[in-house]
Amino acid sequence: MASKPAIDIRFWGARGSFPMPGPQALEFGGHTSCVEVRAGGHVMIFDAGSGIVPLGKALLDEAVTEIDLFFTHCHYDHIIGLPYFLPAFWDKVRFRIWAGHMQDGSSPEDLVAGIFRPPYFPITKDWMRAKVEYRRFTPGDVLEPAPGIRLVTGSLRHPNGAVGYRIEYGGAVFCYLTDFEHDDGPGDAEIRRLAKDADLAVLDATYTPEEYPHFKNFGHSTWLHCGRLCAEAGVERWGLFHHMHQRSDPDLHVIEKRAQEQFPNAFAVREGQRIHLVGKAANARVKS
Repeated sequence: MASKPAIDIRFWGARGSFPMPGPQALEFGGHTSCVEVRAGGHVMIFDAGSGIVPLGKALLDEAVTEIDLFFTHCHYDHIIGLPYFLPAFWDKVRFRIWAGHMQDGSSPEDLVAGIFRPPYFPITKDWMRAKVEYRRFTPGDVLEPAPGIRLVTGSLRHPNGAVGYRIEYGGAVFCYLTDFEHDDGPGDAEIRRLAKDADLAVLDATYTPEEYPHFKNFGHSTWLHCGRLCAEAGVERWGLFHHMHQRSDPDLHVIEKRAQEQFPNAFAVREGQRIHLVGKAANARVKS
């Protein structure tokens, strides 16, 4: 009898910077960052990029009424889908929005108000009919959004701040570590701390090693540095995430192959991909 997953992960968007629709992105997808994580029957969403739009429809069709949304940060590619997230407009939903990256004293409610802000968007956040709760935290805090679920948070090196998440449940560990720039110092140490002995981690691999010198201080990393950090942290399996928006499917195949030549436990995240974690006793299974 197959083991029941402790953590069920589905990727609804893996792009960075800007959505990339069209035939050149059929395999890896064109939506920006959005990851659905289920543990103990509880639904958690990490980032509200354009991928949250189809996720919202799926959750509404399923009549899910308890949802937690965790922002890594609020650059456009991570928030663009929130005004089109259908469960936020259903009055049966309890919707908790968490943020901890703010460096200017803003609250999570301030951030959401800025997303629903005329003249950039025609309605305000008050149009949401869900029971919305705002939760602020400080990077380094441990969060417990539901019984038995433990979220370890940490500060990532990124312009305007960002948060990394380590999700622990039922003996399984998943790490969501996007939008960081390696530094061979305290920033890398924080990545290793969050990712230590994880079953699965996804990390910011926006640039190739050859491209990176032209994009220093942009707040993103390379597959080579991600692979080294995961090896040092003892990560079982890891995914290249936050794909540069201009890259086509063939481009990403080449990058994935290069990464796997040095790190056989690596893969490039694909939109729609699902991974089920059953803990250290078993390897993650991947379903398309």
